[in-house]
Amino acid sequence: MIKNIRDRFHYLFIPSEKNNFRAKTIQHDFLTYYLAVAFLFVFIIRGFGGTVSHILGIATDITVDKLLEYTNQERQRNNLPVLSYNQKLSDAASRKAEDMLAKNYWAHFSPDGGTPWDFVLNSGYSYELAGENLAKNFLFSKNVIDAWMNSPTHRENMLRSEYSDVGYAVVNGVLNGEQTTLVVQIFGKPSVSNTAVAPRITPAEPFVTPQPQEAIVAAAATKNSASPQLAFSGVSAKVAYAFILFLTIAIAIDFFVASRLDIVRLHGKSLAHFIFLIAIFAGLFLFITKGAIL
Repeated sequence: MIKNIRDRFHYLFIPSEKNNFRAKTIQHDFLTYYLAVAFLFVFIIRGFGGTVSHILGIATDITVDKLLEYTNQERQRNNLPVLSYNQKLSDAASRKAEDMLAKNYWAHFSPDGGTPWDFVLNSGYSYELAGENLAKNFLFSKNVIDAWMNSPTHRENMLRSEYSDVGYAVVNGVLNGEQTTLVVQIFGKPSVSNTAVAPRITPAEPFVTPQPQEAIVAAAATKNSASPQLAFSGVSAKVAYAFILFLTIAIAIDFFVASRLDIVRLHGKSLAHFIFLIAIFAGLFLFITKGAIL
């Protein structure tokens, strides 16, 4: 039994006469299988995500816990108090994300004149100050936070000292005919008088609510978990990285053993393997960085 496992391992990973002196896992027929499985995997995820809009975390690895953690890390780096997670603000963020998907818009304000503050008030959160960040089509929580921090208006929202509460929504759905992952972040400072102030909006970015104090609103889309998350949240991202790690190790073992056996092949098929690996990295990089903020 052990010998069979060892022989199988050698056949798959160690260049030898049995596998024509090239690890079977990186031979062309196996690379073809990898591509076929990858296309099937993407097809299943896209189809499944489009028919079940409330299933979260299938195509991305964005979670509310990570968004909150990274937000507070940025605030601590700037000597600011951390924000507390607020369920009412998360409810408001979730309703805003669902409203964008239902009415097919990507903006702070809905086509029928609805404002971010309407969702905050309807969630039962009475605020003195409130702000909104939006993002869409990012792959990881850290990418979302980095994008907001690299935008002056969004950064000002993230680091506004008056805010004490924050809520998030991460929602998958179809926007403008494309599968989209939306992230909504809503900040708040509760009203002492328990009476919320209706904001007035100025034409220029960032949006401003000057009564009783200025509150900045910025938008960026990412992914919400107000709905129940599945246990396989972020599975596609993890599978992609696991596959890249597997292929990298397999090529490294093959190259090392072939070098020891004096059959170095840094040409032809070997070059094709490295090009294949680089293409995968490039594709993943483009997928990670295609997100947008508003």
